[in-house]
Amino acid sequence: MPRSVLTLVLAAVLGIAASAVAAESPDDLRAMIDRQTMEEVRQNPELRTLLGMSGDGIDLSGQLTDVGLPRRAELRARMQHNLDEVMRVDPARLTGQDRWNYGLVVWFYRTQIDLLKPDWAPAWMPAGASTYAVDQLFSIPVSLPGFLENQHAVRDEAGAVSYVSRLHAVATKIDQVRANFDLQAKQGVLPPQTAMEGAASQIRMLVSRDPARSPLVTSFERKLAAVKALPAKRRDELLAQAVEAVRVDANPAYARLLARLNEEIAKKPGDHGMWALPDGKAFYDASLRWNTSTNLDADRIHQMGVDEVARIEREMDARLRAQGRTEGSVGERMSALVTDPRFQYDDTEAGHAELIADIRRNLAKLDPHVPAYFGRTPPQPLDVRAVPKEAEANAPGAYYIQPAMDGSRPGIFFVNFGNLKANTRWSLPTLTYHEGSPGHHFQISIAQTLTDLPMLRRSLNPSAFTEGWALYAEQLASEMGLYRDDPWGDLGRLRAELFRSVRLVVDTGLHRKRWTPQQAIDYMRAHTGMPESEVRSEVFRYLVQPGQACSYKIGHLKFVELRERARTALGDRFDIRAFHDLVLGNGAVPLAVLEASVDDWIATQRR
Repeated sequence: MPRSVLTLVLAAVLGIAASAVAAESPDDLRAMIDRQTMEEVRQNPELRTLLGMSGDGIDLSGQLTDVGLPRRAELRARMQHNLDEVMRVDPARLTGQDRWNYGLVVWFYRTQIDLLKPDWAPAWMPAGASTYAVDQLFSIPVSLPGFLENQHAVRDEAGAVSYVSRLHAVATKIDQVRANFDLQAKQGVLPPQTAMEGAASQIRMLVSRDPARSPLVTSFERKLAAVKALPAKRRDELLAQAVEAVRVDANPAYARLLARLNEEIAKKPGDHGMWALPDGKAFYDASLRWNTSTNLDADRIHQMGVDEVARIEREMDARLRAQGRTEGSVGERMSALVTDPRFQYDDTEAGHAELIADIRRNLAKLDPHVPAYFGRTPPQPLDVRAVPKEAEANAPGAYYIQPAMDGSRPGIFFVNFGNLKANTRWSLPTLTYHEGSPGHHFQISIAQTLTDLPMLRRSLNPSAFTEGWALYAEQLASEMGLYRDDPWGDLGRLRAELFRSVRLVVDTGLHRKRWTPQQAIDYMRAHTGMPESEVRSEVFRYLVQPGQACSYKIGHLKFVELRERARTALGDRFDIRAFHDLVLGNGAVPLAVLEASVDDWIATQRR
């Protein structure tokens, strides 16, 4: 996933600022969308850093984004204002890309307004961010250190000064998060107990260290060391200032939040899905509309998952039998493969280096096939890096971070050495094609280059499109023949698809069918053969990010459906390069907009 969760942060703060001039003609639509988007970008310090935006005369690099409680009312009012403004445009008069601009922005505003309706909605938009004020994976307290380490560049003295300023600002931001937590708690909305415990564990580790050894400081120290033009004395001064900022501001604020979490953890509230919360049913329905960009209801998605699990298990059974694995269920046989020493990487420096080398080898294996499938490829480089040691315990097995728009940062494929059993030799190729190329790196990086589209189209990554494309890219790698001499790798591909189908069943089970976490864990283990520790991490991720786990398979099914629709309609005139260039050249859009654009392309090709 593009934890690529970070690629979705844009959605969490976009589209909030109201434009001063109403646009009532098609000619104004694109300018209006950019105006709404860029006004908010100019006011969101962290978003600007994430996008790598600079050189426009505005410097917010020493600030953090405001998430104080007054922002809640502003979000609701401005989102509605923006939607009302867009709705003044007559869609029947739109042509070309403006049709898809209109479809995306109306969908975006409507889904976010729906997610903001509960009285307990926090002071940030839920799109791609956290539902709860605190969770163990995506919430501000646990993601902020990673943002400062991976996103805030220190290339000169000004960047270093801004970093120190942000360390001081951590106190205000964490106190704002605590206020959001109290707001939700007063209305009976608490994160699952496991989520609070996971967040508390990370915060405890952060504040228990001497400020000079805090990750907030050690990452800064590494960055300073790389700024060779900065005199040693000045580097020492800045480093001392960072230590003091952590000691007097950041750590005390984190300690206050930790104490508040401990109060609620002591009450043992348990773990629950959205069904247990006030307005939880409506919120989960809205989450599914946002994450799948469809109107499929939870029961339909659940059954789709059950059907896909059965289909894929039949294919896997045939592959396993061909390799002499005949005893036990598919899940049991896959469980044995997870622990088979032949497929494990050694948990040593040499083993870690070998894993990184294998990722790069898989990418090199893909390269000769790209021209036959893509006319458009990303100009931005792709780097492969290890997840920082201190983040291993709660980071996914792998994730992707988008390039900076100003070219200061490449696309980055992060792989986690914290649990090497999750990254076996037979699963690594599929992981590479999903997180790297032709998956997230192709889709997200190409979108950034579409300068003729509004910023929202180039930057927003609806999950069903983004994750659906990455899962489609896994299948595409097989169709390219990359597993022709690797039956175990192809089995890994099928297991990855099975895993995404199981997610449809488990996510809807937890949030609509009132499954307990243990029921979800048992189902996932039985069908995938994944280790219990890994399964538990997945299930508790779904609890705090309702609906997102459904986006992968729903999006994948739509990409395959539309490709085959085009192939059937066009026959010999179907060009897979043109199809891929079309869907990636439009940027990430809701699935309904994707379908309309493909149908329009089919009609054009026929003419």
